[in-house]
Amino acid sequence: MIWIVFAAMTAAVLGALLWPVVKSKPAATQAERAAYDQAVFRDQLAELDRDVERGTIGQAEADAARNEISRRLIAATEEPGRKPVASFAWAAIAAVLIVPAVALPLYLRSGNPQLPDVPHAQRMADAEKNGDMEALIAKVEQHLEANPDDLQGWQILAPAYRRAQRWDDAVEAYRNIVRLAPPDATNIADFAEAQVMANQGMVSAPAHDLFRQVLTIDPTLPKARFYNALALKQEGKTDEARAAFTAFLKDSPADAPWRPMLEAEMQDMSAKPPALDQQTMANASNMSASDQQAMIRSMVDGLEQKLAANPDNLDGWLRLIRARSVLGDTDKAKAAYKKALAQFSSNQDALAQISALGKDMKIE
Repeated sequence: MIWIVFAAMTAAVLGALLWPVVKSKPAATQAERAAYDQAVFRDQLAELDRDVERGTIGQAEADAARNEISRRLIAATEEPGRKPVASFAWAAIAAVLIVPAVALPLYLRSGNPQLPDVPHAQRMADAEKNGDMEALIAKVEQHLEANPDDLQGWQILAPAYRRAQRWDDAVEAYRNIVRLAPPDATNIADFAEAQVMANQGMVSAPAHDLFRQVLTIDPTLPKARFYNALALKQEGKTDEARAAFTAFLKDSPADAPWRPMLEAEMQDMSAKPPALDQQTMANASNMSASDQQAMIRSMVDGLEQKLAANPDNLDGWLRLIRARSVLGDTDKAKAAYKKALAQFSSNQDALAQISALGKDMKIE
């Protein structure tokens, strides 16, 4: 029965496709088409002469247009034998008939119209075996709704959220891990880092407190040392931040993967301009709105020039993208966003921060 239905549907589709071709008017002959083309080009020449008389087109432009129209007119007159347009109809009919003729044997060999869809429950049950990450996450979420104190479930879900860059969800997952597991420096650091990622790379005061807590448990944990120094830098405590970065860099092996980030942060602090004196600040406050805008744009342009010389400065790229977006320089913001993604293409944490800022600034 089902094969009859499929055959009827196929016939209906073929009929709908072929009907306009079958009912189309007879194709024009070569002579008719050539005469039509010549008439069109002669009419264009006449219209061009009228435009010249009205003064709506210059003489030089008119001469160039006349030469081109004349060339096409001559080509239409001398064009060798052209196949009737009717050949298109036969090509269309052949194509419509060949496609099902080829597809049907392939489907009979590999297809099965009686194969049922995979039910939702079955997909959930086979999620881990099939490597279906979305289904696996949904399955664990469903389990944790009924068992919110299942530590192992949260330990599975948190890294999955991290890989999917679902940072707000990752914060809650790591929060539950910290709540349920014995005190552990790595768990607390992961919880704090998820907060940083969810906050577009800014280390909030609560996150900084968590990193300080981690350092009392394990003073050598790289993640906590880096974010502690970064928080000091973002808080404007430049001397303390530089000391923290320097000490961390000194203790880091030569092949440590975080060394480039440390060096970039230290170079960024060294490149920062000195603080404005009171007179400069007073002069800026007395500027007109347009002058202030010009000064801001000059500072942003300067930041872009520094990034050209030091492209490994992630914080600088984030500031540049945000500044361009706030100033309304949409194209420049998108360009900076693309350059930043290319620069940090092998750094997943950096890509996560750049992508999050892109979404926040409506660049993506």
